[in-house]
Amino acid sequence: MRWIHIWGMIVGIGIGLLVAGEAGQTGLPFLKIGVGAPAAGMGNAYTAVASDAFATYWNPAGLMAARSGNVVFTHTNWLFDAISEFAAWQVRGQQSSVALHLYTFYVGQIPVRLIPSDQPLATTNAQYLSGGISYARNLRPHLALGVTLKYLYEKIYVETATGWALDVGVRYQMPGHPLVLAATLQHLGKMNALLSRASRLPTVLRAGIAYQPDVAVGPAKFQLAVDGLRYWSGSWKLNSGLEVKLWRQLALRAGYLLGYDDRSLGFGFGFQKATLRFDYSFNPFGAGLGEVHRFSMFLAL
Repeated sequence: MRWIHIWGMIVGIGIGLLVAGEAGQTGLPFLKIGVGAPAAGMGNAYTAVASDAFATYWNPAGLMAARSGNVVFTHTNWLFDAISEFAAWQVRGQQSSVALHLYTFYVGQIPVRLIPSDQPLATTNAQYLSGGISYARNLRPHLALGVTLKYLYEKIYVETATGWALDVGVRYQMPGHPLVLAATLQHLGKMNALLSRASRLPTVLRAGIAYQPDVAVGPAKFQLAVDGLRYWSGSWKLNSGLEVKLWRQLALRAGYLLGYDDRSLGFGFGFQKATLRFDYSFNPFGAGLGEVHRFSMFLAL
């Protein structure tokens, strides 16, 4: 069993390096990866922006900003051939909203070495999953509260563990002003032991602000967003993003991230026709790691 335990450590550390540069501090590192090409294109400054089923990840209170029910899907080509999928479905009521989500992350063909060698002893894989339900409600005309309860699963080689987590979010639309304030506390919960040790969840506090003036400049409308976030085991980071919508159909996005060792930029675009929207984002990583591509779809119901 000792070599299996070493495999688990190698896989956990490796994925942690791919995700946030904080390997070894928390488990389930896929929870740190944002979902949706629109958010990634804006540098993950999305706590106050989320207003559809993607809010099940970013801020469940944002479900109340949706104009109708909707379905979203994202496919992500992550670093070193890792693959992530996210899907969510939202039902919108007059004073409340409910949504379901499923989020998976898979890393295959991970080489395992106990000592330096040309050939690995074997290859293994890691699988992660989050699935849950979100509920949001208007507390006042401009104030919404949302919660997400999710089931968590991880598998490394043949060893598995399960757990649960809770997200709590709030969203405030300032009356008479195109300004949104929002905050969320994510990944509060626990995991069962994987072999002899339970993974510690990457609990994070996010606070965001979004500004979208009603005035258009020619065919363009702008939205600016800034997020501050802090993991329990880390320092403060800052995400900022800009979205420019042209003719209500084309969206151009750019983002800048501050406080990360491995990345600082995000770019993307989207095209909407009637109730259907397609989005793409591109995020380059430093140190020769490569880049991440996301493809998303939104369908209003």
